Amino acid sequence: MSAIILTGLSHNGHKFSLTYPEIDGEVKCFVHCTCGYEVEILYFKSYSGVKNVQSRWEEHIKRNKKWVKS
Repeated sequence: MSAIILTGLSHNGHKFSLTYPEIDGEVKCFVHCTCGYEVEILYFKSYSGVKNVQSRWEEHIKRNKKWVKS
């Protein structure tokens, strides 16, 4: 696995996308949300990277209670 393929992480106007910039000769992986949230995903070349994207998404949408229906 050399990259994560992201499919359909969106909720109430929030949508994740990934970029893979080369920084200091090393490819990195960053998650971006349409609201401006950004975080680096470590170990993106393995399954743990996929799980990290999932957990970052879950944390992100739970932080703002207006996104979570009671």
